[in-house]
Amino acid sequence: MSAGRLAGFVRSGAAASVAVRTAAALAAAVAVGGLALMIAGLDPVDAYRAVLDEAVGSSFGIRSSLLQALPITITALGVALAFRAGLFNLGGEGQIYAGALAAVLVALQARGLPFPVLVPLMLVFGAVAGGLWGGIAGVLRARLGLSEIITTILLNFVAFWMVSYLVRGPIQDPGGAGYPYTEKVVDGARLPVIGDTVPAGVLVLAAVAIGAWALLERSVVGVRLKDVGEGPSAAAFAGWRIDRQVILALVIAGALGGLAGAVELSGNQHRVSDFFTPGWGFDALAVALIGRGTIAGSVAAGVFFGGLRSGIDGAQTSVAVPESVGQIVQGTAVLFLIVANADVAVRWARRIRQPGHGRHHARTA
Repeated sequence: MSAGRLAGFVRSGAAASVAVRTAAALAAAVAVGGLALMIAGLDPVDAYRAVLDEAVGSSFGIRSSLLQALPITITALGVALAFRAGLFNLGGEGQIYAGALAAVLVALQARGLPFPVLVPLMLVFGAVAGGLWGGIAGVLRARLGLSEIITTILLNFVAFWMVSYLVRGPIQDPGGAGYPYTEKVVDGARLPVIGDTVPAGVLVLAAVAIGAWALLERSVVGVRLKDVGEGPSAAAFAGWRIDRQVILALVIAGALGGLAGAVELSGNQHRVSDFFTPGWGFDALAVALIGRGTIAGSVAAGVFFGGLRSGIDGAQTSVAVPESVGQIVQGTAVLFLIVANADVAVRWARRIRQPGHGRHHARTA
């Protein structure tokens, strides 16, 4: 057997193993969630049928599922990209806030611009703001050796309270009866819905996914990032500037988080408020793990997660599933899927403990 055929056989076997583990995880999650539903006095079959129907059973359901999936999935692609460079970006939440804030400021200050100019401008500024937010953690990691796990988490709180202050004061909607949110953006700043079913943000997601794949798999930048993730010492020996790659990885990851915030603002909420995100940045971490750090896997996991959230939210109304039970069903599914892909998390954690993953000052030879 040739080396190429052997490698293909190994990859096929690994893919089959992942598929089996994923199916088993979903089956276990359905069983445990069904038990929770039964304890709550509900028929699990009816409840799960309602979840499926609310998620994909109508144009409204599909649109809601996609709207839930968009900010999670776009942010997850940034998390996955950072993973490939051996970095844990836990700052998606703050990056979403930074991007949404920048986008709404552009929308409110340039509301007279036409749609083809205003919306791209909002998306660009949102991505730039998120990139700068991620870049702070990158610089602290590269120059001072501070763990990006800690700094990105702390930056989440900074972003949240900064937005909270602004929406309660300087940029609060003067006609909002004191509620902590900005004015709504004008119609020309809103992403439309295609055919009453597909949010235009899906096109942004598709472009981001293709771009992220091309960056990782078809560019010198991607090779450098993956080399750093595989082993900083070897990458430094090969001549890569490790500090630059670390900063670049977290800037790109942050930019995608910021873009996610801008897409959510323009395509769904249309204003920034306290608690603008219900935890999408942390959901993105789970999605990237479930997607095994790959672009295609993260997109698939993100869409599934969006449908699950939308379906459970809808079932709370249609068949009176208690919110607490719905959270148990959702959390159980995510937990089992993460456990099924625990080997990825373990592998990344080992990379972080490798020598050279502290202070990054390596320069080209």
